Order: sequence, then structure tokens, then C-alpha cells
Amino acid sequence: MKRPWILLLPLIMGFSGCLKDDLDPATLTSNPLDPDYSGPALIELVSDTTRIVYLGGMPADTVVEQVVQVRTDLLPAGTDWKLYVTLVNTGEVFDYGSEIPPPDERPYHHVVPGTSYCFDYQLKVQFSLTKAWRYCTVAQP
Repeated sequence: MKRPWILLLPLIMGFSGCLKDDLDPATLTSNPLDPDYSGPALIELVSDTTRIVYLGGMPADTVVEQVVQVRTDLLPAGTDWKLYVTLVNTGEVFDYGSEIPPPDERPYHHVVPGTSYCFDYQLKVQFSLTKAWRYCTVAQP
């Protein structure tokens, strides 16, 4: 008669160990790779400027540049990412490797002084995008 209880005891203990509290997805906002992340900015604006590009000593174009920094200290070690930039004014999208693009690939060309130019910055990790950080720069005359 004791034998069935001895076999049943480990089974009861095993099932009781699986009991978990209810999980509230709305509270899961601490992972910087999630779109609902609510911690410090993963992508920070370092500087922005308007500059005139010269060709042969003559002004050829006016551009807006934004320099950003990815907070890799917030990412798990070894995370492979690409910088995904959307020029909000036009909807144009750029994918960059795990490097911040050099200045000649980053500006918004043909700007109009006094107009605000906005960029959405996200990281693409595998096939998913992180939350977007938007930074706007007003083109200076």
C-alpha cells in the first residue's frame, strides 16, 4: 500500500515545481532589443550640423548631418546589428553594417534653410527592428 504513494510523491513534487506566476507582457520593457523598450536611449545623437559642400571652390550643395552613437554597452555581448536609418521627410531607408556610416554617406542633401529634417534610427538584429529613436535638425542658413 505504501508503494503507490512513494511513486506518486515525486510526481506531485514535479508538477508543483512547474507552477509559475502569471506573466504580464506590458512589464517586459527592459530589453533594449524589444520595440517596447523603456530604458536609456540605445542610439544617441552626438552632434548635428548644416554644412555647405564645395566643389572646385564653389558651393555645390547644402547638407544636414547627424552623428549618432550606438550604446553597445546596453546590448548583450556579441550582438550582431545593422544601423537602420529612415529619412522621415522622404521615407528613404538605409541599412548600414555594424559601423556608423562615414560622413559622406550620412547627410541629407539639398536642404532648405529653416526646414526640419528628421531621421529615425533603429538597430536591425537578425530580422527584427528595435525601437526607433527620432532626431530632428533644422537646416541653418
